[in-house]
Amino acid sequence: MANEKKYGGGGRKEFVRTRVSIVERISSIVILLLMVATGFVIWHKGKVFDPNLYAVRTEALKSTATAVAGKNGTVPTTAETTPVAVKIPKPVAEKSAGTEEPALEGGAEGATAAPKPTAKGEPLEISLTGTKPMSDTEFYTADSLYEKIDGRAPAYQNFNVVALRCRSFALNAAPGSYVDVYEYRFDNPVDAFGMFALERDPKGKPLEIVADGYAADMGYFFRQGAVYVQIIASDMKPETLAKAKSIADIRAKDLPVDDHGLAGRRKLPADGMLADSVAYVPENAQGQSSLKEVFQAKYKFADAEIPFFVMVASADDAAKAWQSFQDFCGKFGATENLPDVNGAKIFRAQVFGKWKVVYQRAGELGGAFDAADGDQARAFIEKYLRGEIK
Repeated sequence: MANEKKYGGGGRKEFVRTRVSIVERISSIVILLLMVATGFVIWHKGKVFDPNLYAVRTEALKSTATAVAGKNGTVPTTAETTPVAVKIPKPVAEKSAGTEEPALEGGAEGATAAPKPTAKGEPLEISLTGTKPMSDTEFYTADSLYEKIDGRAPAYQNFNVVALRCRSFALNAAPGSYVDVYEYRFDNPVDAFGMFALERDPKGKPLEIVADGYAADMGYFFRQGAVYVQIIASDMKPETLAKAKSIADIRAKDLPVDDHGLAGRRKLPADGMLADSVAYVPENAQGQSSLKEVFQAKYKFADAEIPFFVMVASADDAAKAWQSFQDFCGKFGATENLPDVNGAKIFRAQVFGKWKVVYQRAGELGGAFDAADGDQARAFIEKYLRGEIK
């Protein structure tokens, strides 16, 4: 035909395949399967870590242990390459006072720097019939406290915690029941009280065995000296709670009484006090830089609730703080001087709708603050100064 294109004649004949041989089909399937298998192997190798892949081959380093001709040798002598004994502390364990732990020695090859020694101290021993320790005493420093109470450690560090020791005691007559004992030691009684007050349970009931303590649903919490104690029962079974109470009694008697720096705390009257409201403010109380180491609490008085604070300082510092506080109140509200009561000078001020009645005598500064009724706040302070509220 005239319009038929011939091969080599300036064009190619159109060709369309209509059949694929069985050999090609099988080859294609095999290639696809190989691709899938290869991808799986690569994925598996990447997922599973092989430590041998990154292991150091020490034999490859032998070539560097020969002297270098014409240069100062970099390889130490035989005496210098002798492994040095490395002291590694033993795992945490109980030990009696005066007992030394033997050092463990190891060769230089594969040895690492000795880990930081774990805090040590006297084991927490409690002699109470019907209980036995479940494990050794645990010890923590301020830096390692997060290992035991992660999330709460910063608050304790802010109050200068020194150490924690804790131990669990099982009940012989109640399998599965136990009592946890935590003893946080602070740098002084004031900081111990500050942390205790910060964590106080508002629903807790006051303890008679110590000045600063309360009983909660499942435990006992108190401050004795520079130690903040937490005794927590594993359950609310009567026998478990009874053992927890007995342990609290024992620890309160064994720990030394030390209220150094808590003179202000002792000046808080007990009459009408809401026990769960006692607090310690280390600085800037009432927004005043001159008010430091302040103790405060709330009181039920007549039909009102009166917040009350007290600070113990030198006579000069107390007088300066009183005047500074009055000047501050005068800038933001109305103030008036009240008649002296029992040697104390007093001013009353209404600031932002709340009342303050502040007194100062000798080395003591205190008063009512943020009270809703100025007359009731005044009556409370005057009764306190006359010794009628103790």
